[in-house]
Amino acid sequence: MTQEKPPQSIVFNGGSNSGQIGQAGGDLNQNQYNTQGGIEEQLSIIEVVELIEKIQSLFSDSDLPDKQKKQALKHIDYAKDAIQEEEPDKNTATKSLQKATQALKEANETLGAGQGLWQKLEPIAKQLAPWLGIAAKSLILLS
Repeated sequence: MTQEKPPQSIVFNGGSNSGQIGQAGGDLNQNQYNTQGGIEEQLSIIEVVELIEKIQSLFSDSDLPDKQKKQALKHIDYAKDAIQEEEPDKNTATKSLQKATQALKEANETLGAGQGLWQKLEPIAKQLAPWLGIAAKSLILLS
């Protein structure tokens, strides 16, 4: 008399596991759900550069003092260059964008300049952040 084994199930939500996770002599159901990284996979380098160019336009057209504006635009250029390298450097792009938004934050705190820019910058940061592998809040340095 053979003993019947109950069905087995393995379910993963999120993460980046691939391939066979479990093996069984009887029935085995494997389900994997990846709810993260959707935007990262959808954005091309061209689209990322276009988003960075939108940030660049926001800063160019802002009411920031010239010193902060120049500083921010310099960092945005670094970010764009890092993304356009043969192997995109997401770390450099992230740090450069953070430095650009830091200039905005300082101008906002000391001069009250650029307040409306935060609201325009946030949706772009939310699109870029997953591609860069970070949280949107850390990109625009909100606390």
